[in-house]
Amino acid sequence: MKFSDFGFKKFINDSLEEIGFVYPTKIQEKVIPLIKKHKSVIAQSHTGTGKTHSFLLPILNNINYDETNKIQCLIVTPTRELARQIYENTKELLKFNDKGTVSLFVGGDDIEKSIQNVKTKQPTIVIGTPTRLKKMYEEGNLYITTSKYVVIDECDMIFDLGFIEEVDLMLSKMNKDVNVSLFSATINNGLKPFLQKYLSNSIFIENMDTNPTNKNIEHVLIWTKNKENKDVLRTITKSLNPYVCMIFLNKKDQIKEIISWLNEFGIKNVGELHGDLDSRQRTSMQKRIQSGEFKWIVASDVAARGIDIDGVSHIISVDLPKDLDYYIHRSGRTGRNQYSGKSYVLFNSTNQHQIDELKSKGITFTNFKLVNNELQEVNTVKKKKEFNSELPVNVETKKIIDKYKGKKVKPGYKKRRKAEIEKVKKDIRRKHIKESIAKIKKDKYKKRREELFDN
Repeated sequence: MKFSDFGFKKFINDSLEEIGFVYPTKIQEKVIPLIKKHKSVIAQSHTGTGKTHSFLLPILNNINYDETNKIQCLIVTPTRELARQIYENTKELLKFNDKGTVSLFVGGDDIEKSIQNVKTKQPTIVIGTPTRLKKMYEEGNLYITTSKYVVIDECDMIFDLGFIEEVDLMLSKMNKDVNVSLFSATINNGLKPFLQKYLSNSIFIENMDTNPTNKNIEHVLIWTKNKENKDVLRTITKSLNPYVCMIFLNKKDQIKEIISWLNEFGIKNVGELHGDLDSRQRTSMQKRIQSGEFKWIVASDVAARGIDIDGVSHIISVDLPKDLDYYIHRSGRTGRNQYSGKSYVLFNSTNQHQIDELKSKGITFTNFKLVNNELQEVNTVKKKKEFNSELPVNVETKKIIDKYKGKKVKPGYKKRRKAEIEKVKKDIRRKHIKESIAKIKKDKYKKRREELFDN
């Protein structure tokens, strides 16, 4: 199937031809015909699957451009970066349409300038972040209630960041026949009341273009025990020659430190995506990143979410996110379009439960450790343990077995013997757990005292 088969208006086909889009992605094949027929959609899809054009193309095709000075489409996103990206995509598609207008409203931009831009004429399409859109609406500057289409992009992130109430308020003011579509990487239980309120008659689309078990991605665990992250990162970066490598951290205040490390390693030109950049810096950085200026990019999950960055060949997670879905987003940025990619994770024993959870999702890791400043693969196949007769559990088990030796066999003796052995094992395990907990508490107490009183 080709884009030309959808029956779009001429200005859209001309724009697609100039951009070089010929074949739709899987999610575009599924979603475009539905929205084009005015159906509401809930689409579960990760970044990089083509979701933005899956809603932009049919909506821009359906809008009545003879109705001027009237908002017909509202697109809500969780971050400024994603809003700007969709804004640029929309302008690109409207290049051969002299009637359609689009405006961007995000936090950090000059609000007075935004007000002046819409004072005399309302745009056809409005794109923005929840708080700024709500403010513009409540102060009577944006007449969003005329919208025929509403798109909520990366809705799970909007929910996680606490902006769902702003979206709820705006939707509550809309006409009942407004077409609402929602796009989200995950659909969690917290979203269910919202979905039932506004999208109860929607068609659910699950896209499989990107998934945790993408065979094009090699997941690599690097054991960091007794090693500094700086030394491990130095070794990794020296071993790579990436097209684009993205380095992710959980805390934005760590980003400057990582950039200074990279500079020490001889990597001078580094892109950065995080919340501490002001509006102008973020806009400039986003344009530079998407133009392909940087080979190395350091980012926080929130700032980078939803932004398409071409050619990512390597991912490095300096730490694992608390919400492991974010690891799926991170690693899913590489290994696209039949190209291979690698996702490195710096790992220690405190991350084991997270690694186990990722493995349960179908992710297979290759294990490495740092030996003499080189990465060395670790064989994780466990050798069969030799029997140790001196272990307490084995000593007690032997006593029980010896107790039954030479005795006359009675009905049920095997069950009684097995039950006694299991009780011994259980008691020893319980004792071991108690001792382990006591040791952990003692170590935590010691560490806390050192933090409080060590000068």
